[in-house]
Amino acid sequence: TSGLTELPDRLALTICCLFVSSFSIIMGVHAVGNVRGNTNAIDPVYGGAENLVDVPNRILRNTTEQFFLHMMAMLTLTVFLQGSSMRAIPILCGVFLVARIVYQVGYMSSPMKRGYGFAGTFLPTLSVYAYCIYCILQKIVF
Repeated sequence: TSGLTELPDRLALTICCLFVSSFSIIMGVHAVGNVRGNTNAIDPVYGGAENLVDVPNRILRNTTEQFFLHMMAMLTLTVFLQGSSMRAIPILCGVFLVARIVYQVGYMSSPMKRGYGFAGTFLPTLSVYAYCIYCILQKIVF
């Protein structure tokens, strides 16, 4: 990553890493489809079994929300990182994907266990937001 001095090159890396992070959404879609395909929830209009997909839908919705925040954070961070600092992008994207898996597994076993995965995605994203706000303010003020 030390050779990534130009913004288009850094953005290309970030987009590839975000592609990997987006597998968390595919996992969520698969979980909803799996429940629908194997239960009475197959017919969302007349099936009367929507309660069966409630938890997988909640997981998917939260993952989609978290991914959007993660994506915005990674793209903005890319603007401020240079060279070898870009290694933070694949690391953060990997952490995001692993934490989303922990969230999904934890939520399916016990809703109280989802906190570990949620914290593993939200706290790094929040930290990146704080850093990016700092960088933006430095550019505006100084």
